[in-house]
Amino acid sequence: MAIGAARADEPRTVPAMGTKLTYRVISTTKTPDRTIGAGQIYTYIVTSTDGTTAEGLVRPAAMILDCPGGAGNLGCEDAAKAAGAHFDGDLLTVPIASDAGDSLAQHGSFKLTHFILVSRKLPVPSSRDPKDHNLSDFGPDPSYILTNSMQCDLTALQGFLPLGRSPQVTLPCDTGFERSASRDGRLPLLTSQETISLEISYTGSGWVTLPSGNWQVQKLTAKVIPKDPADPSSETDSLFSTQLGATVRAHTTATNPVAKSTIENTVELVSVAP
Repeated sequence: MAIGAARADEPRTVPAMGTKLTYRVISTTKTPDRTIGAGQIYTYIVTSTDGTTAEGLVRPAAMILDCPGGAGNLGCEDAAKAAGAHFDGDLLTVPIASDAGDSLAQHGSFKLTHFILVSRKLPVPSSRDPKDHNLSDFGPDPSYILTNSMQCDLTALQGFLPLGRSPQVTLPCDTGFERSASRDGRLPLLTSQETISLEISYTGSGWVTLPSGNWQVQKLTAKVIPKDPADPSSETDSLFSTQLGATVRAHTTATNPVAKSTIENTVELVSVAP
């Protein structure tokens, strides 16, 4: 029992087997002529781990719609009538039915190596009826699937672990992105690959209170620096819990010089089970 307790108290860089981490992400895309908001709630379900890596499913739980004007937005009227739908300012959260979420999870997956998300497949929900663009009843089939990958040479990472052993580490990586063709045929397959440097800095420790609880955290900043300056770059400030082996909050700003666009993502851990 004493040995088990000691191991449970050891710092984690990936979550334990069976852990369910539910995140809320809000994304804002700014282009020269408009600003678009959107979001999603999804759960990472850990199905295997060896202490260094963790893998599992990604299960969509709700979609978050940007409805300027809140309940008075005509484009959100039908979605607002969905069971369990609720407004938070101009943002409308629309739950995904349990059967649809379970089916969508079969299309989603993730893999972590230490605290680095090396791959993720995220199914984007669509209407249950493929002929009806109905945002109040999401079905079991994804509209399309977003796939991200990051393959890095992790040799230098050992000098950074445990977190903060050194103040900074830079890893050479190759990244990939794919958006599958959409279910309705409107969006074609889209792929891209980049060579980058991933610069990770340790910036201290502290505490944060979130809907999921009060967490002691390690503060990290990660910069994606592209080999080609014309490619997208990003900077992420994250709060990492070594108790959970997971990020509990992160804010990312990504810029695309060619498209002249900026994307800001804010991710928060809203619940943990068991």
